[in-house]
Amino acid sequence: MSDMEMQLEAAPQENREGRPYLGSVAFYKHVILFCVFLLFVLLTGTVIFFSAHYVSLKKDYAAVCEEYRTVSQERDDYKKQFAAAAAESGRVLKDETSKTDVVRGDFSIPFHADPEDWRYLLINEAHPLNPEYTVKLAPTRNGQFVDQRIVYQLEKMIDDAAKEGYSLIICSSYRDYERQNELQKESISQYMDKGLSYHDAFFRVKRTLALTGTSEHHTGLSVDIVGEDYQCLDEEQAKRPEAIWLAEHCAEYGFVVRYDRGKEDITGMDYESWHFRYVGKEAAAFMEEYDLCLEEFSDMVEFFHRPDEGE
Repeated sequence: MSDMEMQLEAAPQENREGRPYLGSVAFYKHVILFCVFLLFVLLTGTVIFFSAHYVSLKKDYAAVCEEYRTVSQERDDYKKQFAAAAAESGRVLKDETSKTDVVRGDFSIPFHADPEDWRYLLINEAHPLNPEYTVKLAPTRNGQFVDQRIVYQLEKMIDDAAKEGYSLIICSSYRDYERQNELQKESISQYMDKGLSYHDAFFRVKRTLALTGTSEHHTGLSVDIVGEDYQCLDEEQAKRPEAIWLAEHCAEYGFVVRYDRGKEDITGMDYESWHFRYVGKEAAAFMEEYDLCLEEFSDMVEFFHRPDEGE
């Protein structure tokens, strides 16, 4: 190797004018061009990713809307059939959803039941809460808030349970729309993180968490109650002695297990042993005796409240 070649190899890279490449104008131009190219690639990739994600979400949303319309139509059709059957017979009505035979005249609700009674307020997907609905809240001893009209019976039930050796706590009570929205979004995101599509996550969540505007927690008439020693809202909760005591005695205080086992197709919600709804002592005892959920009881109240033909 010649002396000239050795000098070229040892010296910093130079441009044609003999100046070093690193730190030169050309070097910085190339760096800028590379950064611009890299930024272009990143932006293009981001646009492509979110475009594909948007298309997927749009399809899922359309599917959710279509299924919701189908469910709503089915429930509307059922109500029309129910009303038509009542008008036609005037005496006997077979409720195919509740599997309950209602015989008008030979059988009746043994107490005055007004469809407008606040205790029988029905809230579900087919009966969303009126946005103008207001509730006067009162605190419970552990800092939860419920409709002030149910505080006495609620705390009496908890006190009587304590006398029997069962320590109960209210873990959830009144929720406003904003809080329900937050819970819904969090739950959907958790399922999507596990690989579910928005469509599948949405319908999985709404089996256990009512959609905003259709939750009984908006009314202040429902509470989630668990044992102090086990506060998980899962299938094991129903096996706990506290949950068993509540299921056996809640009607004595005017409460019912709102989403009971075997009623999932009617309520639209999975079985929740911890979710209790206040309906008043008479209604609670009647619903317990005839194994009725609130949807079935509400239909009966509406039916019996309708005047007979000719009256």
